[in-house]
Amino acid sequence: MIGSATLPRRSFAHRARAWAHESLFASKGGTALTIVSATVLGVVAFSLARFVIVSAEWQVIEANRRLLAIGRYPAGEEWRLWPPFWALFGFGGLAFGLWVRVGVRGALVAAGALAFAYLVLFEGTPAALFSGGVALAIGGYALARGVLLGSRLDRASRIVAIAGLVLLVPFAVAVLEAGDGVRTSLWGGFMLNVMLAAVGIGFGFPLGVLLALGRASSYPAIRLVCTTYIEVVRAGPLVAWLFIARFVLPTFLPPVLSLDQMDIVARAMLVLAGFTGAYVAEVVRGGLQGLPRGQVEAANALGLSSIQTTTLIVLPQALRSVIPPLVSQFISLWKDTTLVFVLGLTELLGAGEATLSQASFIGDEKEVFAFVGFAFWSVAFAMSRLALRIERRLGVGER
Repeated sequence: MIGSATLPRRSFAHRARAWAHESLFASKGGTALTIVSATVLGVVAFSLARFVIVSAEWQVIEANRRLLAIGRYPAGEEWRLWPPFWALFGFGGLAFGLWVRVGVRGALVAAGALAFAYLVLFEGTPAALFSGGVALAIGGYALARGVLLGSRLDRASRIVAIAGLVLLVPFAVAVLEAGDGVRTSLWGGFMLNVMLAAVGIGFGFPLGVLLALGRASSYPAIRLVCTTYIEVVRAGPLVAWLFIARFVLPTFLPPVLSLDQMDIVARAMLVLAGFTGAYVAEVVRGGLQGLPRGQVEAANALGLSSIQTTTLIVLPQALRSVIPPLVSQFISLWKDTTLVFVLGLTELLGAGEATLSQASFIGDEKEVFAFVGFAFWSVAFAMSRLALRIERRLGVGER
């Protein structure tokens, strides 16, 4: 009997040929589809590369880095932006190392993003400060993978990473408004999109979970309130709610703590969080309905309280099963942050349009909108890949 250790190991070229034959050329129809798809992708890739490398005039982006990044943010106050940025990179690198392993493809994507940032977005002092954030991200990832993962500090480090990311938004707001501060109406560019999305997701997600639990509650009053909120909010488009936030909301807010004088950015954040919460609630409710009743009955048989059953048995399984639609909702929110232009705010898309009003760059629409589209795609792609990694780690779709 020949042991498995004596069997010859197939070379990489042999495995690649076998995969290509099974996946791409297994039949005449598959071969035809492969050829057509490769031709279309080749033409698209060639056209895109020719535009980016040869025909595009990227001076409009280089000359308007600051406008695209932070909008009308006052000169001399940029120092407020870097501490939250460094904290994001540091805690983000730590979280990645604890939950996700960055493979070769992930490293190549990250290297490409960094190359783009250094070639187009940052130079001089901002490039050096950006490098500090990159170093913190790499250091956090290396610390997690090399020291913390699997050690006695594993659980504590995960709590620290989650707490750091959760507290990042209030920390950023505190730094931006420390001392004399900077009026939120002057926030803009890519920074404003990130802040709006972070608040919308950070507060909309827990709100949606609570609404879903409330809608599934056995108490009629709680169920009625949660159901009414979800249906009313989902019945109107986000643009309409943003207009309501601008013209109507201050009328209904009490004068306590000057809530009736809430600035426009805070109102936009409130609307985005509330709007996201309504949609997240329905996604989570689907996960709750898909959970077998036997799980709850088993928890009751073990003597667990309702809170213990919900937090330890029901929610973890329900959220695990709805990761894909949750991420889709978060990506949709990320793109919807461009709608705050109706409130007179200058986010990334609005900043891109503002560059086209400059006499030197009239006619550079392709370059500007290609850059804006790439920026939004980069964040959406990172979110989707991270979610995919989490799904694989949790075994979503496996039995």
